[in-house]
Amino acid sequence: MKISIKNDDLKLTLRFPTGLILNRCTAGMVRKELEKEGIHLSRKQTVLFIKELKRYKKKHRDWNLVEISENDTNSVIIKI
Repeated sequence: MKISIKNDDLKLTLRFPTGLILNRCTAGMVRKELEKEGIHLSRKQTVLFIKELKRYKKKHRDWNLVEISENDTNSVIIKI
């Protein structure tokens, strides 16, 4: 996973191993947070979601999970 933040004063890039971010442990944490918001998913559904994200990443290497641009100088991009 790569997180890029750019603005007039700052240019920051953070890299994390995808296996560290997309695993069963983090899927469980996400599931618990979603339950607090009233969204109920089974363990099987969350694990399947993580597997599909990993599969999609392999097929589409330049895919941005999140891309926010305020103008030409301010942006946040999260790639898996």
